[in-house]
Amino acid sequence: MVTLATERLLLRPFRRSDAAEFTRLAGDWAVAAMTSDIPYPLTQSQAIGWLKPGRGEVRFAIELEGRLIGGAGYYRRRSGAAELGFWLGRPWWGRGYATEATRAIVHYGFRARRLPGFTSSHFVDNWASAGVLRKLGFEPIGRGLIISVARGHDVEALTYWLSAKHAMHMLPPHMKTVHPAARWRTWLSRIAGGPA
Repeated sequence: MVTLATERLLLRPFRRSDAAEFTRLAGDWAVAAMTSDIPYPLTQSQAIGWLKPGRGEVRFAIELEGRLIGGAGYYRRRSGAAELGFWLGRPWWGRGYATEATRAIVHYGFRARRLPGFTSSHFVDNWASAGVLRKLGFEPIGRGLIISVARGHDVEALTYWLSAKHAMHMLPPHMKTVHPAARWRTWLSRIAGGPA
């Protein structure tokens, strides 16, 4: 899987070594209760299982200055469209990191994976996620019930849609795809003192 770099963030594959910090951040009730699939309380063994993407899933760890601060990604539906999901640890709320990370993922999905569109949902009491989706250009298309594993019951949610055509004018100016081999060449070049 590739790594994505934005102006402030690095989006990389999750590692098993992320489990403890993932448990601490995503296991916070304020975070888990706003997701559909993170349990509460969250154990480290559950976190290790969650870190492994399933078939059709793309999951990125969101890293700021070498530190895990959240996660984002999507899974591809049979229709070809993808469902976008994201979360941030509470200390990093309100700083634009979720918008920056998800914008990069949407860009990657449209450009590299040729996805026709994205859906995304948020619970009706999660206005922070609603703000992120609106900034990305998502438009509301429906309302329904979605399970919240943390809450233990279905919760009313709003669903949004973003087509590739509508999104093209909103793509990030500071996002690049970093292939693993290119990252190593850059790192080795810096150590040797040569040009990156």
